[in-house]
Amino acid sequence: MKDIVLDFQKNNFTNTPKYYFCEYPKSAVGWQEKVYYPRSAQITSNYSVKTDLDGLKMINKSWDETGVAINDDTKTCPHYTYAETLHLVLEVANANYQLSLTVANPEKVDQKVDIIINRINEKTILIPATGQLKLKLEIALSQTSFDLSLITHNRPDNAKTARVAAIYLKYLKLERQALKPPSTKIGIYIASDSTAQTYSLTEYPQSGWGEELYHQLKGKTVKIRRSSFYPQATIYEWENIFIDNRSIGARSSKSFILEARLEAILKDISPGNYLLIQFGDNDATMYRPNRYVEPKKFTKYLEQFIDSALVRKAIPILVSPPAQFKYNSRIKRFSVCFNDYRKVMLQLSHQKNILLIDLGKESTELLNTLGWDAAHMLYLQTSKADYPNLSENKHDITHFCSFGAFTLAKIIAQHLSNVIGEKYIELKNFNQDFRPVIDQRIGMIHLTWPKIKGAEFYVIKEYGQVKHYLAVTYKTNIYVKYNKQKQLIITPYCSNKPMAKELIIEI
Repeated sequence: MKDIVLDFQKNNFTNTPKYYFCEYPKSAVGWQEKVYYPRSAQITSNYSVKTDLDGLKMINKSWDETGVAINDDTKTCPHYTYAETLHLVLEVANANYQLSLTVANPEKVDQKVDIIINRINEKTILIPATGQLKLKLEIALSQTSFDLSLITHNRPDNAKTARVAAIYLKYLKLERQALKPPSTKIGIYIASDSTAQTYSLTEYPQSGWGEELYHQLKGKTVKIRRSSFYPQATIYEWENIFIDNRSIGARSSKSFILEARLEAILKDISPGNYLLIQFGDNDATMYRPNRYVEPKKFTKYLEQFIDSALVRKAIPILVSPPAQFKYNSRIKRFSVCFNDYRKVMLQLSHQKNILLIDLGKESTELLNTLGWDAAHMLYLQTSKADYPNLSENKHDITHFCSFGAFTLAKIIAQHLSNVIGEKYIELKNFNQDFRPVIDQRIGMIHLTWPKIKGAEFYVIKEYGQVKHYLAVTYKTNIYVKYNKQKQLIITPYCSNKPMAKELIIEI
């Protein structure tokens, strides 16, 4: 595909753009049957524009608006930014691009401007008074359209006091980027919500299956590091395979896209990588309007994940949302949750001939096998007396403790072994993985080892060191400082004397 160049000052275009103007003249309908309806857009299609020596005048008027909460619950407050503005639209391929822009500020004061593409805020820039700015952006489109608007930051909190502003677009160039070369390692990306998210040590024992999945993969040592623009996004990397867990709590399929989290994956994903897609839980939250997606619209957002992966020659895998701890005492069984969203996934899996891991069904079957009493152990049903790092007791029916997340990860891994191959999968039971974990985010190595019969405590030191100890502990797991050691030695002690059995850990 040839580059797209729009030179508005010279009136020279390789492609013909379309324009429309968006307005919001009527107030929001508000809450109806537990669903919030924001202002409806009034679109003037085939909008006529004129360009001159200054370029294309991108007019906009914007404001922020907060709706009424339900029962004074601030978490249900709908927050929207409305922008009555000119949009420039081009038909393009779903692909990665380098975008070059030249924009100018006609005002006598500096203007902060959001560059909005397909409803995503790609970048906020500051254009000096009566000056111009040239910039280049790397963007990854998940649709077959390029919809550009420029929104200034003079936003009041109501429509009545919003004022019209303008930015001139002088030049635009879209250069399609080639596919990334296939990665040298098997790569697994995870796009999901809090049930798969990576958590910090301060939140232990809360865990997501995305952070527990690395236990089920083969390798001597796993290295952990941050992978994207938000702290929850974490890479677990071995010699031949990596997991890049981009999951984050409180997101639906819609909000994950609009916050540019899918786009961040699409900038990194390579041919042959896998993209695990699990949503539905937050999509179903009707009282959270900024994330709610009704089931009939769920398909549209899932298709952006699926199609975007396929055109980049990655392999999408749908994962239905896991079971909640909801027990029907009348029939004495757990039932599949979010089944309307699960059915959409089943249909898409069939239509597009892609794999579905039916975690919703399989986790529900597991709960019914365990029964009411035993099923508690999978969820975040914890006491702050047992976990001093917690500020309160937890009686959570949605989120998992480390054992529960580990159990879900094992279900995922069993399916992945059929796709990726047993060469990379080594199914483990909980607390059976003794490989060293190098956490580069905190500069520490986490060590675990089997308990040695008769040992009262353990001494950890670098292999070859006689006097210098890294740590002494009576536990069988510990963090030690990472100094790029090649080997560590763990010596068990009994009655203050070293025992004959020592453990050598390869780093």
